[in-house]
Amino acid sequence: MNYLDIINFRHACKIFDESKKISATDFDFILEAGRLSPSSTGLEQWDFLIVQNAKMREQIRAKCWNQVQITSCSHLVIILAKISDIKTDSKYLVDMISRRPDKSPEEHAARVKFYHDFLLGSFKNDDELIFQWSHEQCMFPALNMMNAAASIGIDSCPMEGFERDELGKILGLDPTKQRVAIVVPFGYRLNEQPPKFRRAIDDVVKWIE
Repeated sequence: MNYLDIINFRHACKIFDESKKISATDFDFILEAGRLSPSSTGLEQWDFLIVQNAKMREQIRAKCWNQVQITSCSHLVIILAKISDIKTDSKYLVDMISRRPDKSPEEHAARVKFYHDFLLGSFKNDDELIFQWSHEQCMFPALNMMNAAASIGIDSCPMEGFERDELGKILGLDPTKQRVAIVVPFGYRLNEQPPKFRRAIDDVVKWIE
C-alpha cells in the first residue's frame, strides 16, 4: 500500500474479531512506530501501557462508556501523558539531556538552561498546563501506531471517550506524575469497513500567495 492507501484503510474500528490476535512481531512493529514518533523539544512526553488482563479490561470498559472495543480488541494500548517528568528539576529531564554523548559539556549546560527557561516560562511547573501540552504530544505516537498497524492490515480505534480520573485510579496512576491521554485498541475488524466521508479538498485547503 502507498501512504494514501494506508490512510484510507485505517478507520475507527468499533467491533473487533475476538478470534484473531496480533502476532508478537507485528505488535512490536506497531510499538516501534510509536517509539520513533516526533515530540516537541524532543522530550517524548509519553509512556505506553499495554493492558491484556481481562479483568482489568472489564473495569476499564466500564469507565470508557462501556465501549466494546476495550474488551474485544487483541491488544489495548493506553498512552500516558507525562507530568512530573516534564518539570524543570526532574531526573527524566536530566537523563534525556545526558543521553547525547556527542554533545560537549558546554552544549549540555546550554541545553539544561534552554529546558529550564522554556518549561518554566511556558508551563510554570503547573500540572494542568503541562498535562495539556503532553496530551497534545501523545497524539503523535497514537497516529503513528494506528497508521503503522493499517500498513500491515491491522485495525485500531482512537478513543477519548472515558472518565480520565476514574480510569487513572484503575491503572494506579498518580495524577501528578501521569494521566491517560488516549486509549487505542488494536485488532482485526469483524465487519466490512464503512465508507469514509471527508470534506472536499477545496473546502479544507486555502492558499495564501
